[in-house]
Amino acid sequence: MLARRAVLRAAPRARTFAAAAGKSSYREQQAATIQHAAETTELWRRISFFVCLPAIAVCTLWVRNVEAEHEEHQKHLIEENGGKLPEPPAYEYLNRRPSGSFPWGSNSLFFNPKVNKDMSQAE
Repeated sequence: MLARRAVLRAAPRARTFAAAAGKSSYREQQAATIQHAAETTELWRRISFFVCLPAIAVCTLWVRNVEAEHEEHQKHLIEENGGKLPEPPAYEYLNRRPSGSFPWGSNSLFFNPKVNKDMSQAE
């Protein structure tokens, strides 16, 4: 068992693709490496065009449809409640400001009155 390990450790190892392919001269190894790189590049180019781009398009359409449904639902809620969104439940973990207000006020830096609660009116 130990002798087998010693023999395996002493055996020369192929460190490049070209050497593993059994090429003997340096030029043959370089040519094999270049050919392998070209084949791999073409494979990933095809994967990008025929898998990734269609997947991105499908996901974009799906998100667009979901957001359109959400916007319709928001408009429906606004119509039902006299032009304003209903107040969310007053859970203690919503809109927490444990370290006081921000330097620019009590609302977040990206405050949007259509979707965020106005914390300056809550105080």
